[in-house]
Amino acid sequence: MKKLIYGLLIFVCFFIIKENSEAASVTDTKKEAGFISLNTTTMAEVEPNFATVTFSVENTADNAKKVTEANNLQTSKVINAIKLLASEQTDIIKTKGFSLTPVYSTVQGERKIKNYRAVNSITVETKDITKVADFIDAAVSNGANKTNNLVYSFENDKSYCNGLYPELIKDLKSQAAVIASAAGTSLDGIKHINASCSVNTASGNRIAFAKSNAVSSSDSALETSTPVEAGKVKIRVYVSADFYVK
Repeated sequence: MKKLIYGLLIFVCFFIIKENSEAASVTDTKKEAGFISLNTTTMAEVEPNFATVTFSVENTADNAKKVTEANNLQTSKVINAIKLLASEQTDIIKTKGFSLTPVYSTVQGERKIKNYRAVNSITVETKDITKVADFIDAAVSNGANKTNNLVYSFENDKSYCNGLYPELIKDLKSQAAVIASAAGTSLDGIKHINASCSVNTASGNRIAFAKSNAVSSSDSALETSTPVEAGKVKIRVYVSADFYVK
């Protein structure tokens, strides 16, 4: 009985070793046969569906407390004006940063504090890009005197890219098949695929507002709406693949 069990164990071990050897042999064969490496890139232009604009309120005064209070009041007016136009579903308003710095001057070779400058920056992110000009007009009319940037982008780029990947991979496979046929062989599976998708943001108008820090009631509204042009956002899709050959 012991001899029978021992014989069965030897048979099972032999079968496992043989199966693993065959699997290794297939892998080694593919490695020896080599592979074809190809890559492709496509660029697409789409309408932006997301915008970010940053406003700044800048004040100067002869002491830190006075300039901070003036800046806080002016910034609150800007934020409240923007909130009247904003929607919880499409817009986000947040403070990007606040700074209070002394401004120096040199008098008879001596460096002294001339006054203080306070800067408060507010960023507005919106999914409704048709409201960008309205946000700018409201901010300027209520005390914003500078904008740092206006950037348009494209959200949900993954779903857009996912629609482009299949065609690019199909094209690479077709090219690889032609090359393999010309070399007297054929494809035998895929070794590796790498894909990436990137969105290039589009910069809108870079606007430097020249309004005074103190906005009078007669300046509560701009005479004309601020012109902005979103342009197009470019999406770059890259795919590379290695195909085994027989």
